[in-house]
Amino acid sequence: MKFGAYMYEPEKAEGFDLHLLRVKIETGARIPPVAGMHSNIAIFADNAAVHRHPDWISQSPLGPARMGNGRFNFYWDIVCATQPDHRAEQLDYIEDVDRHSLGVWLNSQYFADHGHCTCPRCNELWRKSGLSWLEWRRKEVTEFISQVRERVKKELVLSIQPDPVCSYERYGVDFDDFAKYADAFNVVMFSKSYATPWYWEMLARAFKKLLKKPVYVSLYVFGPGDSAKDVPSASELLTVSVRCARTGIDGILYLASGASQIRDFQKAAVDKVEFRARLESYGGKPVQEVLDLVTSWEKIVE
Repeated sequence: MKFGAYMYEPEKAEGFDLHLLRVKIETGARIPPVAGMHSNIAIFADNAAVHRHPDWISQSPLGPARMGNGRFNFYWDIVCATQPDHRAEQLDYIEDVDRHSLGVWLNSQYFADHGHCTCPRCNELWRKSGLSWLEWRRKEVTEFISQVRERVKKELVLSIQPDPVCSYERYGVDFDDFAKYADAFNVVMFSKSYATPWYWEMLARAFKKLLKKPVYVSLYVFGPGDSAKDVPSASELLTVSVRCARTGIDGILYLASGASQIRDFQKAAVDKVEFRARLESYGGKPVQEVLDLVTSWEKIVE
């Protein structure tokens, strides 16, 4: 099993196999890739692009894919997934990022949610396709991923929402289609509380069964603007880590603003000596790999 740090800041955190940097986030902000890190890129979630081109926003019968639309759970503005100028610019950008880092991890590389997109261009493309609405959306998403694969010469990891049942209907995502192009999947399991670990274990088990390439899950440690009271406790993170690990997933990444927040988590995890001993009863080699990881952090936080 591999373990990674998933960062907003271009600094490696000690004690991990993988180092993933958010070079383009959903606000549209970009930072340069780092040669020794993998690069995470948000594609259609892009506040800056929508600000510059309001007509690019994805549409639906329940309104646009905009922050504040209470009919959906949008935390950013989302560009229509067929917008040709945005797609072309993102493909060029992805290719450049791939050249300057260890590989590319994508997210929001699909339609915004159910009912999207109903802009005039999408309706015309759908009509001309002769396909059902859902199959047309699947085709559009898969064709874009095939174009991404042509540009990415190193590792390509596709992030997906933690919905193992309705991703096709909601986003146009077909897991088997994605597996033809991806080297691995990353299931984004971000939450500010992991107080109910069986839920996350269930999702990890479902994705390990469904996905035909290695499966990583990403957990939330500390995001930009957070305070200590906003984020999961070390005990919650350790528990959900071992519960997910025992499903047979291939890796876990921990999201944080920067290396200092990761180090705070590592220190708190190391200090949970008795708690870690109790977690050994969760059983099996994958559980022990998580606990061995934390043991390895003892030298880092001394």
